[in-house]
Amino acid sequence: MKKLLIVTLILIGILGLGAQNVKLGYVNTDRILIDSNEATEISRLFQLDRQNWTNQIRALDDEIQQMERDFEIRKLSVSEATKRDMQGKIDAKKAEAGQLLEQYFGEGGTAEQRYRELIDPLTKKIHDIITKIAADENYTMILDVSMGVVLYATPSIDITEQVLQELNKDTIKPTDVVTPEMDKPEAPADPFGEMKDGFQGFGDPLKPEDIKP
Repeated sequence: MKKLLIVTLILIGILGLGAQNVKLGYVNTDRILIDSNEATEISRLFQLDRQNWTNQIRALDDEIQQMERDFEIRKLSVSEATKRDMQGKIDAKKAEAGQLLEQYFGEGGTAEQRYRELIDPLTKKIHDIITKIAADENYTMILDVSMGVVLYATPSIDITEQVLQELNKDTIKPTDVVTPEMDKPEAPADPFGEMKDGFQGFGDPLKPEDIKP
């Protein structure tokens, strides 16, 4: 609601300067991220990495389970010192697994860093395409309808397809899909939702002073 109010006030101010000099447009970054060939490839690459990380954690978990089975079988026939040693190794292996889980999927971990590494160049590329279209075609303001600040706009000022064509013109959409074998640990449930985080500021109108030809 706050964003809608701000945009409304900006529009009123712009229109007050003279409607004949105003050119508005909008873009749907949700659709761009779904239909972009590069976004699809990013999701594919991230899932490959995620599978590798989860396989490593699964291997440790299998090792821990085997150690615990061995302990249950042998605990009645070994000395207290041996039992303590076996339990200590199990605890150490569990700690190792926990550290690896945190390293890969914890806050600021490998998964998050990898996603930012993949996504940041794409978000910059999309932003550059939009600013170039705005500069080349003399748009006064471009809004992002996916941010929920545009209640209605005529399709004739939608530049989403124009952005997509420019973004996809030198790429091919990946066809192979990676299906994760594990449900845990969880990577971002919605990869495109994570991508949207890379569009910080896209919810604000794109104004002439933001454009650097």
